[in-house]
Amino acid sequence: MRSIIVFIGIFLLFEINTLGVNGISGAKKDLKAVSVQQPPKIDGYLDDLAWENAIPATDFVQYSPFNGEKASFRTEVRILYDQTALYVGAKMYDPYPDSILTQLGQRDADRGLNSDNFSFDINPFNDGVNGMTFKVSASGVKTDKKRTTSSRRGSDTNWDAVWKSKVEIVEDGWIVEMKIPYSALRFPKNDVQQWGVNFWREIRRKREWSAWNYVDNEVGNSFNYLGLLDGIKDIKPPLRLSVTPYVSGYLEKSSESNSWSNSYNGGMDLKYGINESFTLDMTLIPDFGQVQSDDEILNLSPFEVKYNENRQFFTEGTELFNKGNIFYSRRIGGRPNGYWDAWDDLGDSEEVISNPAEAKLINATKVSGRTKGGLGIGVFNGMTKRMYAEIKDTETDETRSVLTQPFTNYNMLVLDQGLKNNSYLSFQNTNVWRDAPNDENNYTANVTSTDFKLLNRSNLYSVYTQAAVSQKYYDSLDTDLGYRVMMQLGKTGGVFRFFYETEIISENYDPNDMGYERKSNEVNHQGTFSYNIFKPVGIIQSSRNSFEVEYTSLYKPASFSELQLSLNTFTSFMNFWYTRLEVQYKPLGTHDFYEPRVSGRSFYRYPTMELSGWLSTDRRKKLYGRLSMDYAKPYSPYNQNFLGLGIGPTFRLNDRLQMSYDLRYNLTNNSIGYVAGNEAQDSIYFGMRNTITISNTIESSLIFNSRSYLTFRLRHYWSRVDYNDNYFLLKDDGYLDPIDNYEGTSDINYNSFNIDMVYVWRFAPGSEMSLVWKNAIYSSSDQLINNFWDNLNHTLDSPQVNSFSLKILYYLDYQYLRRKS
Repeated sequence: MRSIIVFIGIFLLFEINTLGVNGISGAKKDLKAVSVQQPPKIDGYLDDLAWENAIPATDFVQYSPFNGEKASFRTEVRILYDQTALYVGAKMYDPYPDSILTQLGQRDADRGLNSDNFSFDINPFNDGVNGMTFKVSASGVKTDKKRTTSSRRGSDTNWDAVWKSKVEIVEDGWIVEMKIPYSALRFPKNDVQQWGVNFWREIRRKREWSAWNYVDNEVGNSFNYLGLLDGIKDIKPPLRLSVTPYVSGYLEKSSESNSWSNSYNGGMDLKYGINESFTLDMTLIPDFGQVQSDDEILNLSPFEVKYNENRQFFTEGTELFNKGNIFYSRRIGGRPNGYWDAWDDLGDSEEVISNPAEAKLINATKVSGRTKGGLGIGVFNGMTKRMYAEIKDTETDETRSVLTQPFTNYNMLVLDQGLKNNSYLSFQNTNVWRDAPNDENNYTANVTSTDFKLLNRSNLYSVYTQAAVSQKYYDSLDTDLGYRVMMQLGKTGGVFRFFYETEIISENYDPNDMGYERKSNEVNHQGTFSYNIFKPVGIIQSSRNSFEVEYTSLYKPASFSELQLSLNTFTSFMNFWYTRLEVQYKPLGTHDFYEPRVSGRSFYRYPTMELSGWLSTDRRKKLYGRLSMDYAKPYSPYNQNFLGLGIGPTFRLNDRLQMSYDLRYNLTNNSIGYVAGNEAQDSIYFGMRNTITISNTIESSLIFNSRSYLTFRLRHYWSRVDYNDNYFLLKDDGYLDPIDNYEGTSDINYNSFNIDMVYVWRFAPGSEMSLVWKNAIYSSSDQLINNFWDNLNHTLDSPQVNSFSLKILYYLDYQYLRRKS
């Protein structure tokens, strides 16, 4: 370990002393903004007199495919400002305007939109760490996102600012005009402003990205290459205050009761700029009933499934809270921690008639921002109400309530200090407090973590460390104390890269009251070597190739778990096809300490070879798609194997209508896994199973214009698990003994069927109306169905819930109302 640190230290010192600012030669470009008394009209034409006095930003340089070469077509960008907003006028020259791609899409269609694009990166504090991106397609679709280099996530496309844009295609190219109010930005209280900026253009038919200020694609941090915008002076950060009240109504029918029910909700989101740097976001009595349904699966593993967060409040402006890997927002308003207690101690004639699967969120609040000195501060608070299950005695008709979760308060604090060269040091703390006597389910949980990243001036070499401590407090003052430490160091930029990573997780580390951690009690060492091609060579446009060695063991007691060798390659071709291939080999097998579900026991998995790959065709075409295949072969005496196939065609009928289909087929033969345990007999039962999983997803979108669209999504997931009466008893050495007398029933026929149909109309800036139809069917049985169509018919005949909802949000901005009055 010491030799590795010394080795990397030598490289760091070498880079610091030999490379120039930003690791490239040449100074940053500079652009002067021009003050105007009469702002331009945002109509997609640069014919206002104000634009004539602005000096354009020109001479764009390619980012890809030919990094550093001159852009194919000319681009000019001008900047104006007044006391209320920044104005951007860009003209993208194109000798073939009829070839400009103009597919329509939803707002924030950041990827996959087959359209030319113009985007504007801005960092008002010019710290190289945080900023915003405003992007407009040639079809008028807007995207905005917050950017940060101090988080692995990198960007937040769920942030929706209120700003204006207009696009027009003209005889020699296309034009975009933007008006970005200062209320959408955060900037210091300086008499003279100097902001970091860059402008980007995508020529979609060429798959060419170019930037005004050169960006080295071997480093990968575009915010380290911002140019300078000056000339802005005597502007003041405005009072940033807006409220978005909402009303919603639901009409719901359950096939079990065959009756309709209705409900109405009302609440409000509030945003308040505490000062020029910090913003308060609050949601009062939120309603998340219209978010997209989860893609639920049958989980046979010992680990919790981590689902995506789709609630806007928890996805927007959370870049600070994602640091440290101790915040998983689905915990807030998720399944009550005593949900399964409702079925404990049921009387012979009792049944559970009501048990909400989600805790009701009362409100949630975020305060976040960054000081002039680069210190980011984030504070989060969320509260959920008491949740009860209702139990009915079918003989007496009496009901009783069981508390499944008390009033719960969730808190998080983040401090993140930006340092030179995009380095940072941060501190995080989460705390979960429950208003109930402390017991096995109800306790106070606290997690404290810190992470530190140091990069040299070229941003090619880095050292990254994390450390966290988890604590659980009970009435007896006993605490469960656990910790996690991780270090990664190496060369993380350039053509040739390498890094070493080590991680230690103690047996009691548990951040899962407000975070997500799949495993504990583990030690992991990983070494990665990669070679990358960033400039076209023959038919190859770019390529990323890596070899990885990973060694895993149990932390306590120290025991070998797994050695894995991996080879990965990703290649994009000049015809815009993409391929990926991965080979994994576990030569010593795996001692799985988690599958038995009992501490101190392990299950031995035989050496395995795994192959996976996919192919993606040119997305510029009307019909394109993706093919994938996965294959795994354990070298075991049980004749085991796994095959996975996927196909995903997409058909773009025109610039407004698009349809896609995704089929996933997985077949597992003779896999072996946990079935049940008997603590009294110290017996752990495993079963051999054949599993077929088929997932079908159909999606379509009809875009009426840049402010109105209709989407449809249907997903059917079917998993069939057949044990064929092959059961085993787990031995102490991790191997299996066949048994003939297991009487449990373990076959599973599981279905998840969902429809989400959404119409959205953004009738005013920041305001929208949404009409949603949701259909949900979940069924699980030990009666297997062999035929796909018989299973589908059985699923559609199962109990289901149909929900129709209407929600209206109206954005009210203080500055706008003030000017109107």
